[in-house]
Amino acid sequence: MSYLISLILLLLPSYLIRFSIEGIPTTALEVLIYVVFLIGLWQAKKTGFHKIPLKIYLPISLFIIALAISTIIASDKLAALGLLKGFFIDPLLVFWLIWQFIKKEDLLKLFWGLIGSGTFVALHTIILKILGNSTADGRVIGIFGYSPNYVALFLAPVAVLLIAYGLQLTAHRKYLLLMICGPILVISLAAIYFSGSRGGFLAILGGTGIFILSNFWGWIRQRISAKIIIAILILSSLYISWTYFQPDFSVSPENGGRIATSNNLRWQIWETTLELAKEHPLLGVGLGNFQNAFGALTQNRPNFPEYITPMALTPHNIFLLFWLETGILGLVAFIWLLVIFFHQALKNLNSKYSPIILGVMSTLVLYGFIEASIWKNDLSIIFWVIWGMIWVI
Repeated sequence: MSYLISLILLLLPSYLIRFSIEGIPTTALEVLIYVVFLIGLWQAKKTGFHKIPLKIYLPISLFIIALAISTIIASDKLAALGLLKGFFIDPLLVFWLIWQFIKKEDLLKLFWGLIGSGTFVALHTIILKILGNSTADGRVIGIFGYSPNYVALFLAPVAVLLIAYGLQLTAHRKYLLLMICGPILVISLAAIYFSGSRGGFLAILGGTGIFILSNFWGWIRQRISAKIIIAILILSSLYISWTYFQPDFSVSPENGGRIATSNNLRWQIWETTLELAKEHPLLGVGLGNFQNAFGALTQNRPNFPEYITPMALTPHNIFLLFWLETGILGLVAFIWLLVIFFHQALKNLNSKYSPIILGVMSTLVLYGFIEASIWKNDLSIIFWVIWGMIWVI
């Protein structure tokens, strides 16, 4: 089963292969998940089901209740059901497979499944760049379409996985595997660079920093000089992040340039999202209805219909997105999931894999402050896989 679960991770981009079965839209990835899940049910029936403890069962149950409510109140029920299936049901099935079948010695297989899919996405992006297939400002959209940021959203956690795993390989002098990880890391970083995503690199720096902190915490906490250096690095990172993402409303959308315009868009989307949250504080606007609600609120505001609303597929913040699309219950459930993950990870820092998993999850969360970092078929599966790995440990 561990190889089949790894195959799901290896073939994450196959959700782009879409078709219908008896009129029901589906994807190649989804069919694979269902087949592996059915095989898993058959095996679990023979070997026995692993009971899910209350501390895991409760936040997931609350999450499912929130999703059910947000689907019911959604204005477009079909779109909401599609999101429910692709973004939540399928990833939860993968989580169950990990809980039921994956052991500590299987984690490397899952790592390499993610690394393999990341390698494919990175190579595809680089080939497009070589062929000159990029936007007017030089960004490569990549295999996922619509936005170049999707490349960075997929590759950032994979890059941190490669960095963290590579550092551990170096410490244990496993140079052959390191010779494989090194080039893959280089092409992954190159692909993120070609996507033009600043947030991707900042998330990688943050995730790598948290891996280093957790991996060497026993050594760091005994040295005042190390603590001072870390404090300086954290303050510098916050300053750099603000410098890169502060808005400049003195420029117009036409002459502001990509960086200023991108920053302004985010801040305006965040401000408007908070307005929506004040109008719909408890239930949100319904699953899959964010952009419609955003457009209805801003249809008479200057520049919004032309420049801002088309870019507001999400609030560009994962916490605001959960609040607006799954209501306050969904936001509470999501934060609950994160709290128990980080608590479990910090309890098990002595495990060689725990700092790696902590670094990768931190990358997703940090990226989530400026993008919807787990709001897509593949990204949501990555989140639940990483969330499930910590319980394996």
